[in-house]
Amino acid sequence: MKLYVVRHGQTIFNTLNKVQGWADTPLTKKGEKDGQEAGKRLKNVAFDVAFSSDTSRAMHTAEYILAENIHEHTKLQITPEWREYFFGSFEGGSNDVMWGAVAKEFGVAKGTPDAIAAEVQDMTAIMNKIYEVDPQHLGENATHFWQRIDAALEKLLMTQKADANVLLVTHGQLIGNLAQHYGHFIGAERPKNGAVAVFNLDGDGLQVELFNDVDTVF
Repeated sequence: MKLYVVRHGQTIFNTLNKVQGWADTPLTKKGEKDGQEAGKRLKNVAFDVAFSSDTSRAMHTAEYILAENIHEHTKLQITPEWREYFFGSFEGGSNDVMWGAVAKEFGVAKGTPDAIAAEVQDMTAIMNKIYEVDPQHLGENATHFWQRIDAALEKLLMTQKADANVLLVTHGQLIGNLAQHYGHFIGAERPKNGAVAVFNLDGDGLQVELFNDVDTVF
């Protein structure tokens, strides 16, 4: 099946450079436009099913996308399975603080998620390090995250047709993790708000067809 995976539109926390995993803030005006523009690029795709995570930013982005679609609208299904990675007690705090602490532990000069991912190239190690440097250890470790996504992918394989077109609106860290861990797309960076990634999913695994795309009209 073909997965059209979209990162939600820009949010208030995005503009404030704050950590946003299970924490949720509204879309900005630009964020609303991100969803509308993604919808225009995807308007010709006949989706058999549409999912979003249960955060408002993902749900509203998905609604904007489906509103632009020229085909009969499939009902949006909302699920916690596709939530962002949970950053624990860092939620709502400065990205610079969290990623700076992670970078220091790995000996990476620049404290950004893309810089860390480029040097470490191991999302399991990175998620475990976030969990370790969290003073309260409230978040997800890598094992818990991969178990959640393994189950979500297996559910898609069990419930959807092999040739289904699936819309999935979710989150930046999660989409990057899909590409790197499952699709072996090592150079994947965190996608832009409203960007589309296309994955092919079958019994042999997940393959990356397109990543972080904001231009293609499908």
